[in-house]
This record gives sequence, C-alpha cells and structure tokens, in this order.
Amino acid sequence: MNHEYECFFQRVQLKPLEQKDIELLRELRNQNCKYFLSQGEITEEEQKNWYQRYLSKNDDIMFKIVKKKEPERFIGAVALYDIDLLAKTAEFGRIIVDKTKALERGIGTEAVIAVCLFGFRVLHLKQIICDVLTTNERAVKTYKNVGFQITGEREGVYDMILMKEHFCQPIS
Repeated sequence: MNHEYECFFQRVQLKPLEQKDIELLRELRNQNCKYFLSQGEITEEEQKNWYQRYLSKNDDIMFKIVKKKEPERFIGAVALYDIDLLAKTAEFGRIIVDKTKALERGIGTEAVIAVCLFGFRVLHLKQIICDVLTTNERAVKTYKNVGFQITGEREGVYDMILMKEHFCQPIS
C-alpha cells in the first residue's frame, strides 16, 4: 500500500517503505532468512515483483524503521498486513532490524510497540495476531513483553495474539 503514515516510539520512527529501500531490505532479509517462516533467499527480481504487488494492496502497510536521530538511515522494516478494518484485526510481522546499524538494545522492541500503537490508535484495531518460529526465542520474548500471548503451536510455529486491552502501552 502506498501510504504516508509515520509513527514514533522512544528512539524509533516508522516511515513508509519506499522503492529505494527494497534492496537494503532484501539483503537484510536474506542475511536473516532463518528467522522467517519462508526461509529461502529472495532475488532482486522477486523483491521488485513483491514491492509492486505490495503497492497495489489496500490491506498491507509496510514501514521502514529508522532512528529519530538518523531519519534517513534504513535500519529495518515492520508491517501490519491482512488488515480487516471491519473485524478490527491485522497480522503483525515482517520485522527485521539490522543489528550492525542499531547497536543499542531494544530498538526492535520499540519498533514492535510503535507499529502496535499505530494499529490500535490509528487503525482502531482490537487485536493483532502474529506467527513466529518457536526457535526464534528472542522474538517470542519481545512479543510477550509487549503483551502478545501464545494461543497455539503448529509445526514449529507459535500463533500469538495481542488484544488491545493487554497491550503494554496506554491507548488513548
């Protein structure tokens, strides 16, 4: 989805993912593919095709992650997708942070909180779901700290849900 949304939380700013970011995203994702449900490497052509499909969707909001102090430096990405405004639900995922560009601890957690705040405050969602590999212990811990709860497990994947009332940040 082509959008103009931006949101902030502590040191993190989420900005629209742009064409100029997709190669950095592809390289970062390929370096960390073991943490994704789809673990194969992505080619430049596949990434370009994905981005064109993404732009045509109206239920998919992808953000690039930057630091407030360095708003032009891509350090990662995060998304809400399968957004259903009638049911007030969305899926959270595609999060990745370049640890070489974000040496401080907690940047990923701040990005998760920022995108959830956006979902609850701007989109007026009541729940956000995600799937995470059971072996991705760091992500599971982060999501639990934000308020996600494990609702099930299947084939090495946890189903998790964050209800607005269980979110760790106050919603106004």
